[in-house]
Order: sequence, then C-alpha cells, then structure tokens
Amino acid sequence: MRELILEVKNLTKNFDGFLAVDNISFDIEKGEIVGFLGPNGAGKTTTLTMLLGITKPTQGEVKIFDLNFKENREKILKKVNYASAYSFFQGRITVHENLNVFCLSLRSEKPKRKNRKLLKDFELTDLRNQLAGTLSSGQLTRLSLCKSLLNDLELLFLDEPTA
Repeated sequence: MRELILEVKNLTKNFDGFLAVDNISFDIEKGEIVGFLGPNGAGKTTTLTMLLGITKPTQGEVKIFDLNFKENREKILKKVNYASAYSFFQGRITVHENLNVFCLSLRSEKPKRKNRKLLKDFELTDLRNQLAGTLSSGQLTRLSLCKSLLNDLELLFLDEPTA
C-alpha cells in the first residue's frame, strides 16, 4: 500500500495577473526523492513556499502526512524543514550560536548533542566558533543543511541547495 507523505491537488498561484504556478497536482510517497527542474521563473521556489505555508496559494489543496495543511499547519511544520542556498544566518554570532538560536525556535531536545553531531557530519566542527558572516558560500550551504536537520523531521524541502 502506498504511504503518501505529500499530496498536491490543483495548486495555483497568481501574482497580480502573472500566473506563477498553473494548476499542478502530484503525490510523493514516503522514502521518495523528488526534484523540480525548470528554468528561472518556472515556479519552483513559489511551489515550495506554498508547500511550506509561506506563500498563500490562489487555489488548490496541500496535504502533508495525510493532514490538510491549512487546518494543521503548526502540527505539520514540527516534522518538516527547509534548506536553501539563500538561508539567512546572523553574521555577528558564531556558527554554533546560530544553530543554538534555531534549536531554541524549534524547542529542540538535547540541542548541544545534536549540534555537535551535525557539525561533525557536515565537517563544520573546526568552524563552530567562527562568525557566520565570515563563512564561504560552500560553508554556508553546509550550515544551511545542518540547520535544516535540527528538528525531528520527516520531510525536507531543498531549494537550490548547491547554488
């Protein structure tokens, strides 16, 4: 039996007469890895922001974990995260402090242990006390991926993670 983790039906986004996303529908099963491919302006990021509840769809329905997103946003977002090449980090605090801030916002359990493991996994341990504003773009990308794994997620969205 198929276990759907994401169901999208007739999702559309219109920005003042500009049709950014045109009536898309798709399902994703647990364990699947899916990519959106297309040229700049094709609606990939807009679709992701609608799936995360950042952008309100003009029409359509999103179900995540078999729950209607509009009605269960907070419950769903506890198990979802997002990483982007354009993630924001506070440049005047350290890598480790940035992760601690995100842990607090997620009410993460055992943040010190989790931070240590993620820093090691993403080869950022030696940079833990470095100001985030001094990191290279590649290091920031790894930090963004690290941040996206802080909660106990079941679904991860990546938007241009290697840009």
